[in-house]
Formats: sequence, structure tokens, C-alpha cells
Amino acid sequence: MMPDIRNIADISEIFVHALTKLTYLDLSFNQLTGSIPHQIGSLTKITYLNLAGNKLSGSIPHQIGSLTKLTYLDVSNNQLTSSIPHQIGTLREFNSLDLSTNYLIGSIPSSLG
Repeated sequence: MMPDIRNIADISEIFVHALTKLTYLDLSFNQLTGSIPHQIGSLTKITYLNLAGNKLSGSIPHQIGSLTKLTYLDVSNNQLTSSIPHQIGTLREFNSLDLSTNYLIGSIPSSLG
């Protein structure tokens, strides 16, 4: 059973309590703050992850590369900075990726294209 997350404002608290069997997580447009925690890498069964439209800052953690079953990732419309981690390009199940409307720098990893 998933803990009650209705009153959690910081996204890191959600991932700390998330179950490793989780396959679908949509936290879009909830005004979540903070950074995407490195613990995201423990969600190894996840296929759909939508964090769009929040106030997330910092970088996209390289642990995202551990999500080998991920088919959909949307982190658009946040305040993410830094470069796109090359580990995203190692995910072979992807069919949708949205990183738009952030402050990302650098080039798109060649492994994505």
C-alpha cells in the first residue's frame, strides 16, 4: 500500500516512501519543489513518469539511467538546470521524452538520437 502523499510538498519525500513495485507515477502540476532525488533510481519497475509543471530545480539525476523499463518521461515546465545526463540515452524502451521549458544547457546526448 502506498503511503498517503497528499500533503507532501517536497518531491524527495515522495520518492523516499515510494514502492519499488511502482510502474506508473504522475505527479504533474502539483507545485512540487526541490530537486529530483537520486533515489529515483530505485524505481526500477517504473514505465511512466510524469513530473511536468512543477517547480523542480537542480539537475536530472544520472540515476535515471537505472530505470530500464521507462517508456515515458516528462519533466517539462520546471526549473531544471545543468545538462541532460547521457544515461537517458541508455534507456532502450523510451517512446516519449519531454524536457522542454527548463533551463537545461549543453547538447542532446548522441545516444538519444
